[in-house]
Amino acid sequence: MIELMQVSKRFGDALAVDDVSLNIARGELCVLIGTSGCGKSTTLRMINRLIEHSAGEIHLEGQPVREFREEVLRRRIGYAIQSTGLFPHWTVARNIGLVPGLLKWPRARIRERVEELMALLGLEVAEFADKYPSQLSGGQAQRVGVARALAADPDILLMDEPFGALDPITRESLQDELIRLQARLNKTIVFVTHDMDEALRLADRLVVMNQGRIIQQGHPLELLRRPADGFVESLLGGEDRGLKEAALLPVSQRMVALDDAPPDEQQVAQHATLREALSIMLWRHTERLTVVDEAGRPVGQLYLAQLVGINGEASGRGHDRHHRAAG
Repeated sequence: MIELMQVSKRFGDALAVDDVSLNIARGELCVLIGTSGCGKSTTLRMINRLIEHSAGEIHLEGQPVREFREEVLRRRIGYAIQSTGLFPHWTVARNIGLVPGLLKWPRARIRERVEELMALLGLEVAEFADKYPSQLSGGQAQRVGVARALAADPDILLMDEPFGALDPITRESLQDELIRLQARLNKTIVFVTHDMDEALRLADRLVVMNQGRIIQQGHPLELLRRPADGFVESLLGGEDRGLKEAALLPVSQRMVALDDAPPDEQQVAQHATLREALSIMLWRHTERLTVVDEAGRPVGQLYLAQLVGINGEASGRGHDRHHRAAG
């Protein structure tokens, strides 16, 4: 869907992006991560030509981005940023309908699309449609920003630190929202963040950048288990990588069949993560949890020995979109 081939970007004598090659498949959620100034946001903005690349080629579905008129390209690609970029004197509904309006959609179709997206993102039409950005909380404004990026139903969504300014609870809620949206809409998403927990939670493909170059890329579990070098290992959390891996794997991958012993009072959902299960064990001072399904029926057991003692090479898709959406 998106292909960068030996792409570089210079700002004067400074080389911001250095010989980057990257293939992003249709429907993939690709997260770019690295320290400040590593070139991740510049790489993102070259895809929709907010920044022009200095060398190399960038293709969308096999066509060079420079063959598109800039305005056509940017209307085809949704773009969400940390500051939301909402027009302060426009209502929520008008902000969301911006791009469809530019594309000359009929008014009835725009209204229908705005209401559809507001419902999808948990914004009651009657309550929020006529509000202005100043009347919204940070999380609500960010939801509006994501809705606006999705309004013209683009195949590609670029997201540059979209949740970076939010408090941890709101941020986690919007991460959940994005996971559910992606499970339903299957967009091709390029997401920039400096938060490794956020990156690991969201990514189908994780791309680690440093000093303008890609150091390593792959599924989050691959990088956690086999970091390319000390920089990647440190960025991934060093000795904390075990807990980060546990946060990606569902309880269902380590539970065992029910035995004849009565079910333990301490329970954990089969779609919970191993990290959540470990936290329950530590908090409740127990070495065994009964695993339950969505209806609360016992379906297995999880023992501390299984949780920490099995080096199960679980599938690299252990936190795939189906599991994340179910969670």
